[in-house]
Amino acid sequence: MPITSSSETFASFFNDWLRRHRQFVQQLAHLADETTTVTRIEEESLVSNFLSHCLQYYDEKSVAMSVAGDDVYVFFSPPWLSSYEKLILWIGGFKPGMVFKLITTSVNDLTSHQVDQLENIRSETKRRERDLMRRFALLQQSVGDPLLMVPFRRIGVLSLGEGEQSEMEEAMDVLKAEMITAMKNADQLRCVTVGKVVEVLNPRQAIKLLRAAGEFYLRLRDLGVQIETVR
Repeated sequence: MPITSSSETFASFFNDWLRRHRQFVQQLAHLADETTTVTRIEEESLVSNFLSHCLQYYDEKSVAMSVAGDDVYVFFSPPWLSSYEKLILWIGGFKPGMVFKLITTSVNDLTSHQVDQLENIRSETKRRERDLMRRFALLQQSVGDPLLMVPFRRIGVLSLGEGEQSEMEEAMDVLKAEMITAMKNADQLRCVTVGKVVEVLNPRQAIKLLRAAGEFYLRLRDLGVQIETVR
């Protein structure tokens, strides 16, 4: 029986998750329709279920990355994503601040108090984005001029002795651990930002925002898949 890699297992999960995602977006679109009469409880339930659905994606990815080994680098440019989806990747996923751009195009009845609250969240998110990006840039530099190249430079040949091999493997383990940490920190900021924003909005506003986010992603994916199919 062939061994299935961590990334292949996650890709299979992603296909099922994407199918459910389309169904959720359809439900959000239905409830966002001004002519649709729904109770506040129904609105809150759909928002909660959709956020749980999104959180499942990150939970599954975290588990998959933890056991990925050398396969961990695949998660930074996943083959299960289309070329258009990859255009917006920021440390392996969407940039957290993108949610604030979606608010301006999808929610037009914010109160002044909500605007102030969202601005505070936006400022904090932007600060944390800069911090994470600075750390990730340093990590990328270490890949460009890596510690794990030291054994090669020292001995000047491709063959490694036992000591050099051990040193290289240790350096690679450190690099993989730091890559996983960078991704998990970025994923945490993505989830925390969306969660804080939704808390500020009322259920109907949240549905409008989540619908806009869901539809934006699906348009991006479908366009990428369509272009790749034609090639």
